[in-house]
Amino acid sequence: MSRKVIITVAPTGSIPTRKDNPHIPYTAEEVAAETRRSYEAGAAVVHLHGRHPDTGQPTSDLEVFRSYLEAVRAACPIITQITTGGGATTLGLSVEDRLKPVELLRPDSASLNAGSMNFGRKLFPNTPETIELYAQKMRELKVMPEFEAYDLSMINNVEHWVRRQKLLEPPYQFSLVMGVVGGIPATLRNLVAMQESLDPSYTWQAIGIGRHQFTMGAAAVMLGGGLRVGFEDNVYLSKGVLAKSNAELVAKAVRMVRDLGGEVASVAEARQQLPLLGRG
Repeated sequence: MSRKVIITVAPTGSIPTRKDNPHIPYTAEEVAAETRRSYEAGAAVVHLHGRHPDTGQPTSDLEVFRSYLEAVRAACPIITQITTGGGATTLGLSVEDRLKPVELLRPDSASLNAGSMNFGRKLFPNTPETIELYAQKMRELKVMPEFEAYDLSMINNVEHWVRRQKLLEPPYQFSLVMGVVGGIPATLRNLVAMQESLDPSYTWQAIGIGRHQFTMGAAAVMLGGGLRVGFEDNVYLSKGVLAKSNAELVAKAVRMVRDLGGEVASVAEARQQLPLLGRG
């Protein structure tokens, strides 16, 4: 296997706190430093959620997202991606408010959740109208949507509500999210089923939650995808051992990719692989 594997880092998330791991970054300076370390370790993409700089609580504050993006861009040339989903369950944001940071700040990419689900005990609403609106807006803004699929039906949602209606020309980038309570369980059989449901022209990555981060990541590498690591999804370097930084998780992912015979994509190589709309 000689292809270049894209590693994404998700350093903050909206659920874990410093009670889970004292090294989770909250401020723009901390997020930028963690992102730079992760970039230097091998990450090509950063996925960002907003956190209140004092309390660490999830926030949709536009200025928090602005400060994150400005600090990250000043720190390193990594591909930037922000969430449109984090505030739906934790903050009860409207569809329009979830999209506002994307409209005003124009990151390289943004998540686009491909269907509604029970996310743990909370409802995560992503109706067909929301999917259509976000796809249209991201196309206009030249921000690449990363379709997040938590089960097989969400892949079909993208095919039906986006591709068939020609809201956005393929190929697409997908995240196959495995192990959320309410979503598809993190098993090799399920990952293969989801991967085989994707158009071969699409790029994709696996997101394994908790202890599944590296098992699903390794399987994704062998199946032709990329992987996401970071404190958003998992705070442990190994069983019972807290990671001291997101960069430790990225470094472990890099070793794993190389042990499996692959090479890690640089930012420039990732920009060529991904269907980035603002590439020019």
